[in-house]
Formats: sequence, C-alpha cells, structure tokens
Amino acid sequence: MTTTIEDNALSAELQELYLITKQWLTDLQFVHDESNIIKNLSHKVSQAEVIKKYLVKFNGQEQQLSKLRLKITHLQKRLEPLTYGPIKNIKLSLIEEHQLLKREMENILLTFHETKNELLEHIAHN
Repeated sequence: MTTTIEDNALSAELQELYLITKQWLTDLQFVHDESNIIKNLSHKVSQAEVIKKYLVKFNGQEQQLSKLRLKITHLQKRLEPLTYGPIKNIKLSLIEEHQLLKREMENILLTFHETKNELLEHIAHN
C-alpha cells in the first residue's frame, strides 16, 4: 500500500527513523569493538575448552552483526531520500521493516551482553 503525504510531522518522524538507524550502526560498531576486546580477554582464561566455547559464540554473533548491519544500511538508504522533499511516497512496510530490525537489534545486543557477562564471570573466577 502506498500513501502520498505532505505533512511536516511525517517528515520529522522519517528523519527520526533515519537518525535511529544511524545510531544502530554506531551501536553495532561499538559491539564489534567490544567483542574484539572480550576475545582478547578470553585468551587469559586457562581452559582451552572455555575459550573455544566463547570464541564460537562471539564469531556467530559477529556474523549476525554483519548481516544486521547490512539490513540497517539498506533501510537507511531507503529512508534517506524520504527525509527531504515536499511529497513522499512511502509504504507501510517501511515501518514494519524498521520494527523488525529494532527487535533484531535488541535481541542481538541482549545476547551479546549475556555472552560477555558469562565470559567475564568465568575469567573473574579463574
């Protein structure tokens, strides 16, 4: 479904969605950098099996991060032209896509922090 709208409120909302996607990309970069730090810390753990377990988890999460980054970049490219100009043609699926990515972003951040906390607890006990 396509709707043509001339509305300053819609323009502001689209700009906000665009800025949110920019923040998500920044958050993903932070998680990636933090993941690298955590992996370096994991080498201090004396048990090879534990290291392998967490490295496998972090590598899987990094793959998810990369896929999510591509999806967010794609959405951002779709949002950018909608943030300027007087008339905008948008599809409601754009908002649905944003909501799905929001949930995916929340899930991956939660999973990453759980894994990180598990590893840090293990390191602290050794």
